[in-house]
Amino acid sequence: MRNFLKIIILIFCVSFELQASASRVISSINESWHFLCGDSPGAINNESVDSSWDMVNIPHTWNASDATDEIPGYYRGVGWYKRTVFIPEDKKGNEVTIYFEGANQEVELFINGKSAGKHAGGYTRFSFNITELLNFGEKNVFAIRVSNEYNENIPPLSADFTFFGGIYRDIYLIYTNKLHISTTHYASSGVYISIPEVNDKTAKVHIRTLLTNADKSFQSVLVQHTIVSPEGKTVSVISKQVKLPGLSDQYADNQEIVIKNPILWSTDSPELYTVFTQVYDSKNKILLDEVTEPLGLRWFEFSAEKGFVLNGKPIKLIGTSRHQCYEKMGNALPDEMHVRDVLLLKSMGGNFLRVAHYPQDPVVMEMCDKLGIITSVEIPIVNAITENEDFTQNSLEMAKEMVYQDFNRPSVVIWAYMNEVLLRIPAPYKEDLEKKKNYFSSVNELASKIEAQIRKDDSGRYTMIPCHGNFNDYNNAGLTNIPMIVGWNLYQGWYGDSFNKFDTFLDTAHEKLPNVPFIITEYGADVDPRLHSFDPVRFDYTAEYANQYHEHYIKAIKERTFVAGANIWNLNDFHSEERGNAVPHINNKGITTTTRELKDTYLQYRAMCLSQPVVLIGGSNWKIRGGIADTDYTCKQPVKIYSNLEKVELFLNSQSLGYQNVKDNIALFEVPFVNGENTLEAVGFNGNKKVNDMLKIDFRMISYNLKDMALPFREINVMLGSKRYFEDKQASIVWLPEKKYTEGSWGYVGGKNYVKLTRHGSQPASDSEISGTDNDPVFQTMRTGIEAFRLDVPKGQYTISFHWAELQGDTSGKSLVYNLGDDALKEEFSGRVFDVLVNGEKVIPGLDIASEYGVQRAVVKKTIVDVFDDRGITISFNAIKGEPMLNAIRIYRNY
Repeated sequence: MRNFLKIIILIFCVSFELQASASRVISSINESWHFLCGDSPGAINNESVDSSWDMVNIPHTWNASDATDEIPGYYRGVGWYKRTVFIPEDKKGNEVTIYFEGANQEVELFINGKSAGKHAGGYTRFSFNITELLNFGEKNVFAIRVSNEYNENIPPLSADFTFFGGIYRDIYLIYTNKLHISTTHYASSGVYISIPEVNDKTAKVHIRTLLTNADKSFQSVLVQHTIVSPEGKTVSVISKQVKLPGLSDQYADNQEIVIKNPILWSTDSPELYTVFTQVYDSKNKILLDEVTEPLGLRWFEFSAEKGFVLNGKPIKLIGTSRHQCYEKMGNALPDEMHVRDVLLLKSMGGNFLRVAHYPQDPVVMEMCDKLGIITSVEIPIVNAITENEDFTQNSLEMAKEMVYQDFNRPSVVIWAYMNEVLLRIPAPYKEDLEKKKNYFSSVNELASKIEAQIRKDDSGRYTMIPCHGNFNDYNNAGLTNIPMIVGWNLYQGWYGDSFNKFDTFLDTAHEKLPNVPFIITEYGADVDPRLHSFDPVRFDYTAEYANQYHEHYIKAIKERTFVAGANIWNLNDFHSEERGNAVPHINNKGITTTTRELKDTYLQYRAMCLSQPVVLIGGSNWKIRGGIADTDYTCKQPVKIYSNLEKVELFLNSQSLGYQNVKDNIALFEVPFVNGENTLEAVGFNGNKKVNDMLKIDFRMISYNLKDMALPFREINVMLGSKRYFEDKQASIVWLPEKKYTEGSWGYVGGKNYVKLTRHGSQPASDSEISGTDNDPVFQTMRTGIEAFRLDVPKGQYTISFHWAELQGDTSGKSLVYNLGDDALKEEFSGRVFDVLVNGEKVIPGLDIASEYGVQRAVVKKTIVDVFDDRGITISFNAIKGEPMLNAIRIYRNY
């Protein structure tokens, strides 16, 4: 009896061990990698590393710092990652797959000195079966060579974003039974769910499962699918016996399920079913493998007549595009920060995300499924193509990876490719019409191949090519006739022309393509949230100009049915190393900053898109303001309230400023700010329910009469040649726009605003990076030919800080294709030398900024002056060569 019990116990233990080992195990190996920035071919041979290697965790990029420093360019080369990984003895007999969520852009993995696989492309996932290279029960040396070097055969060739290098997403090991659901079919789940038929009454669900049998012998298995409803109830179970040949890979099993009275997935109610796919040993009924996938039951269509229709209901798609980077982190973000971004879009009321210009972290798509956000995903062919077979094959491979990796996402309705692919026509083709025609033909041929492949791999979704605003080129190249949707990246009123030209473009394009639905895949204006103006102009980077831009665009978009949807460019400011602008190395078109601080445009869309009552005070991140006092010691400045209610009331320090009706989600108030703390409260009512928002503002008032003791003079900060306000948040000061001198007050005497001419007009401020400062806008404007700057201050001691940066001369800058021809034109400049005098005393003789400090470099010089009489301060500029100039000035009263 005792022996019999031992046998029973042994059988039970063996059975338990079989079932335990049969379960799929997924475990990250992100921690404690040794990293070397540079090539080291010998790194594959042993496990040791020297002191030149750093210790890092994945996600990681080697460009988190150099992509934003003042040295042009950033490291594009090779990096090595290396560590040992212990593989337990009890995993012997398992198949082991390594799974990369993303590494930029060429990867080769070595295990114990042998190559385990290569991958080209920086934004799609990939996996390798590494079983045969492992030593079980021992430490194994993993060495990974990664390169983000330029490669003409791998898209993207160029783009308006930084190509961060490194392993910037998670790495996992996947342990499976020898017989399992495929782990290497384009790094997908191996289970593909499609919905050939769906309506309010019934849904037909087709499930294709790819099976792998790594055993030499023939195997019989049971493939079972269990569908669980959003409420957690099992609604259907189907199964099928499948006979697998030995050493077979990606053997396809197809099954179909019908669901009665389906609960539909929509943007308002993103109800998700769950599909559990299980593989059992037919003989012993042991669970061999299991995969879980989401299922959203919905149908949709795009048309020029109706726009976008989901489950029979027309919906205007309004949302953003998104880049995957963050301040001081590059693109190496943890999952939680990706999740935060999608939640920001949902909180704004957005129902549409263009995952641009490349597939992103899988958690992004997961959140779109859960939150009900319609998505478009695209491969990173940007600006141009290379006309060879390697580029073609890499593009097609990326397209397959994109489609299969997100095949089961109910949120995904569009596969896109070739963003602005005619923006950078190779130089030899631009002037040669025959060569240009041949290049267009090559682009058309590649587009046709990608289109055909995507439609073959997934016939249930739409395709799209996002084009820049050169309609004739795309139409002549035949690209407007290949995809099912044409996307337009349009910036009229920013890079050139006027806002109205946006409307004209849309209507003209629709006339020529009357049956093609459009999506505005990009539109936006750059905003540095530190900059403001009550007289905004194009390219001034102020919040107020961007507000006007978006107010016009969104109205035009909503009015046109053939415009199915629109993506603001962009959800967040993002890294673009080549740019100067107000914030160097950053594209500032986001409706949030690189740290996700909300801009006014975010508030505007929130009021427009959300169904729940909204009252939001505009300029919420402009907390330190300033201005000149009126006779009643107030300073009136406009404040916008964003709301979806009929009217709102605004209070200043508990005193009502009255009601204003809301039009196009905006109510405008003139607010009489007082010196010091100002508390604003905006109030609206939804029935009897109060909806409000509050904002505290520190207002730095300057008396018009600087000797007025009722409002004593303390300091003033003025940007010359500028109509902008600049909030220096770190120093807690506000810079004011210039004004002409008037008696008793302050201001400049003589000279003119310096502007740079462009093909589309002029730039009100330089868009070049100013080295030596983080406050570039303070130095990016200037008044040339200035004669004096006067302040009629009372007696006392004052510190004067002169701010200079030479904006003319040889800047050695290059034109940016993304400016669409609006780069500054070349100008003649022979230099300048001048003296600076304060109250007649020469304090800076013979100043030659360019020779002494170089161009586009911040220079701050201070002087202290005592005012003993009523003459105040007069700063004079004496020309020796060329015209004197001044960028900005700060005057602070010491005593």
